[in-house]
This record gives sequence, structure tokens and C-alpha cells, in this order.
Amino acid sequence: MYYTEPSMEMRRDPREGTSYVRRRMYMEGKEQHRDVNSQMRELEAYLQELSSDITEMVKGASAEEKNVLRQKITTLANKIQ
Repeated sequence: MYYTEPSMEMRRDPREGTSYVRRRMYMEGKEQHRDVNSQMRELEAYLQELSSDITEMVKGASAEEKNVLRQKITTLANKIQ
């Protein structure tokens, strides 16, 4: 099953960001067993959108919120290694 864009009545709140769209595209590409280059392009686009969403979220964050985010990102980076 493949996803489609939400209809007008199902539109998400713009404050939620848009990385979910890129994630869906990346996951669909993996399910379709696309070639490695296509998967890497989709992954790069997804990570760029995710970074953009996080950067936008941090703009108005307090020092405490930024500290929590920094800790979580460090934990995530350690899991990747």
C-alpha cells in the first residue's frame, strides 16, 4: 500500500513540519527496492527536511529546551556509531 498526499480536510498543522512527507517517500523507495542511488537521494532529502524542521523548532527554544535537544541528538549520534 502506498500513501497519497492528504486531502484538504486532512491537512496537517504546519507547525508539525514537513519531514513526515520525505520520510514517507524514503520508506516507499525502500519498499519498492529502488537502486542504491535513488535510496540515497531520498535519504538525503529526508535528512535535509528533518534538519530544517529541527532548526525551525529551535529558533524560539529556551536554553533548557536546547540543552535537552542537544542531549537527545548526542544520544542519537552515539546509536549510529
